Formats: sequence, C-alpha cells, structure tokens
Amino acid sequence: MYGGFRKIWALVLIAAATVFMMVPYQGKTVHAAEPIVVVIDPGHGGENLGTDYLPIPEKVYTMQVALYMKQELEKYKNVVVYLTHTQDVDMDLTQRAEFAESVNADFVFSLHFNMSISHGLYGSEVWVPSTGTLYSQGYSAGNEFLMQFEQVMGLFNRGIKTRIGSKGTDYYGIIKQCALRNIPAIIVEHCHVDHINDVANIQSQNKLQEFGICDATAVARYFGLTKNEEGGADYSEYAPLAVPVPEARVYNDTTAPLYLEAKLLDYNSTSRYATVALSAFDGESPLQYYAFSTDNGLTWSMLQPWNKGQNEMTVTVNIGYGKKDSLLFKVMNLYDIATNSNLLALN
Repeated sequence: MYGGFRKIWALVLIAAATVFMMVPYQGKTVHAAEPIVVVIDPGHGGENLGTDYLPIPEKVYTMQVALYMKQELEKYKNVVVYLTHTQDVDMDLTQRAEFAESVNADFVFSLHFNMSISHGLYGSEVWVPSTGTLYSQGYSAGNEFLMQFEQVMGLFNRGIKTRIGSKGTDYYGIIKQCALRNIPAIIVEHCHVDHINDVANIQSQNKLQEFGICDATAVARYFGLTKNEEGGADYSEYAPLAVPVPEARVYNDTTAPLYLEAKLLDYNSTSRYATVALSAFDGESPLQYYAFSTDNGLTWSMLQPWNKGQNEMTVTVNIGYGKKDSLLFKVMNLYDIATNSNLLALN
C-alpha cells in the first residue's frame, strides 16, 4: 500500500515540477553542403560472442545486418557511412566511441539481438541516452526503428527505454562513451533470438537483409534523406517525431504496476474457456504484456500483448484440462516488472 501511495505522489510531483523545453534538432540536414555522417556499430565481436543461445552467436547476426544496413544506406544522397569495425574483433566500447568522434559522426547506431533469462520475452526495443538533446534525438530516431520493425516485419514493439547505472549515469557503455563526446547513440535490439515469435527473423539471409533495410530506412527517415536513383524514396519532407528535451535525467522505471484487478465474467467448464475483465495501472511506464496461471503462479502462459495505451481489457483464455479451480493473472510494464492480480475461483 505504501509503495502504491509513494508512486502516485511521485507522479503528482513530477507532473507539477517537470518542465520540458522544445528544442529542435541542431545537427546537419540533407540540405547542408556537408554530408550526414552515420556510424554503424555491429555489437560484440571476437571473443565477445554476445547472446549465444543459438548455435550461431549474436556477433554474426549483428555484423551481417550492419553490412546490409550500410549497403542500403549508401543508396541515399548526402550521407557517409562507417562501421566501427569490419573484422571479427572484440573492440572496446571506448574505442568505438573514439572512432565515431574521429570521423565526426552525427549519430551512432549500435546493432544487437536480444534474449531474456526466462526466454519468455519477445519483440524489439531501443535503448537511448538519458539526458538533454541526446535523449530527444535518440528517442526520435529510435521511434523510426521500432516503426519499421513493427510495420514491415510484424515484430512486437517493446518501446524506447533508458537505463541508469549505479553511478547515476547511463548504464550502457556505448551510449555513455558517445554521450561524453556529445554524440547521440542508441542501442537497437532487433528481436529476441530465444522466442518462437521472433526466431524466424534470423533464420535466413533474406530476413537479415530485411532488418538491414529497415535499419537504413529508419535512418533515412530520421535525417530526411533522398535516394540517388530517380523516383527512389524521398524523405526530405518527412518530419520525424518531435521529442521534448528534458531538463533533468530521464530515469528508468524500477517499480511494478500499481495494481491489476481481475473479474471473472464467464466460465464454461465444458469448453474450459474463461472470459475475464482486467484492469491495471502504471503511471510511470506503459503496460506491455499479460499472462495467466492455473497453479497459483508456479507456471505461466505465454506472454500476450496488453492493449497499448489502455488500462482495461477483456480476455478469453483456455485453461486446459485437469483439475484447475483457480485463475491468476499478471501484467508487466515497459521494464518487464510484473504485478499479480487477485485470485479468481473457477466453480
């Protein structure tokens, strides 16, 4: 109860005290004489395999997608594209940022693939810097990536996030090191290699190329680029998402949703289907998934998408066969923190 009160009171204070300044992007435009400089950072390399849940480690996928991304992005005018490395080497994160600085990078895009400890999460996400114009630029660019993945490849959108380390600064090294050099950088987690919903997207070169094209298109849209060939894509009039520049650091949510209430609307003991009204709230980050359990939380169903932007939804679930006399739900927020519902009796 105290935690819920604290969270609501914090929201009131934030709403009353936080002031955002609308600051336009101050970087180069496609109309400038000097080209946009993009640095693509294939995550991991060498002995640093990255996610190795599958026989082929993450570092292989990140390099392949990076090369496809570079190939596609170089079809546009007024852009110069670099990779932090093209060989299978374990490059220090500081060295990656130093390289970006040496070529006067306008943006660094660090490419990755994901997995979860539970192997239950799926979808794409983007990690961004937590302060100032770096945050607003990162959020705007990250939004373009997630739109491509969701609209073109059908991947679940897990959102745009910050993560703060124990020292009160950005947790991820590539973001932190680039921020020290005033270079916007984001980490693009394309999908989860350990989930059935996502894994097909890495099992062919065509799919990896599709990721690379989506990545390049996201960058082209963000910077307003135009393709070289006549009649090609022209994003010069496209306006990416305008994101307010925060005056203070944007912290990641570390608390669970405030509540999840479940109400049994109907249960058919023959078909084993139950219809349940769910009501949940989290004032600090969006609700993202829900799941149900018929053994009081010992095991859970596959995570299902929560209705984006909504606090209520009605679901129908099949509880399966065997002696099951109760139903429990959980809801997870943007940062994968869960809250359980009240226990429903099935009788």
